[in-house]
Amino acid sequence: MGNFKKGIVAVPDDFKGVDWIGKAKSAGLNTLGIHSGGGAAHDIFVNLGEYASTEFQQRVAASGLELEYELHASKNLMPEKWFDTHPEYFQQTQRSMERVKDFNWCVSNPDTLKIIGNSAADIIRRLPSSTHDYFLWACDAPGQWCHCRGCTPYTFSEQALISANTIADAAVTVDPQAKVCYLAYLDTLETPRLVRPRPNVICEYAPYRRSYEYAICDSRSGANRQHLKYLIELLELFGAEKMHILEYWLDGSLYGKPGDLHKSPFNKKIAEEDIRFYTSLGIKNITTFIVRMDGAYLEKYSDREFQDYAEVVNKYLG
Repeated sequence: MGNFKKGIVAVPDDFKGVDWIGKAKSAGLNTLGIHSGGGAAHDIFVNLGEYASTEFQQRVAASGLELEYELHASKNLMPEKWFDTHPEYFQQTQRSMERVKDFNWCVSNPDTLKIIGNSAADIIRRLPSSTHDYFLWACDAPGQWCHCRGCTPYTFSEQALISANTIADAAVTVDPQAKVCYLAYLDTLETPRLVRPRPNVICEYAPYRRSYEYAICDSRSGANRQHLKYLIELLELFGAEKMHILEYWLDGSLYGKPGDLHKSPFNKKIAEEDIRFYTSLGIKNITTFIVRMDGAYLEKYSDREFQDYAEVVNKYLG
């Protein structure tokens, strides 16, 4: 792969009635990301099903697309089996001060980090990335980091980066070229200060709570002003070459209720201004979720928005 990424990130259900491999390739994109889903913690391999198979990986490779997996993998990184004998491996809540198994882990416990590293290595063996970029994230819920005495000196961003560093160290034992993602999302958008990223840690910026009424750089939006501040500070830490953008331009799940066919409020003009701005900062890795853009969605609304996105991202990334 070259020094840029332009792609889509889909969940398995998005392939119902749509050949997203062929569609992405014909639209001039070069990267397909597979997401196991957000929301409650889950077993990533159960949710991925056939999309975790060697056969699927080979099919994507044969198309010429790059394949990545982007996963909220907390349940796989810290298996619940440890909770009965070692609750101290899991996060401590802020108010009740109880250990809970449904979310993340205790980053100040060295045994926890060993388990996270070993689990990550196993996931990477089973889900290789053709770009050598690995996206193994914490749970998809705000505020769910550890509040024990050892962890409270660290912000949520710093706890997430400690976890990413741990995974990065383990990843190179499986893939010597591995780069591991620190996800800047929800309550980890603030730049870590007390913890520095390993050389093979990259940053994926996912502005979930930004406004899509305005471009990301438009100061008329208070939400976007704050998100832009986060982005610039993350750029200072990671550098543009290690920054990835994961947007929600085509993500129907952000705007509708589960099970509906709510149309995403895609605005080509705003998406183009976003992409123009991101690339002006030197960022050359851009993808968007396409969740719920399955065959039924395309039959109802057509693929015009996808084609518009592909046209714009190709314009700025070649």
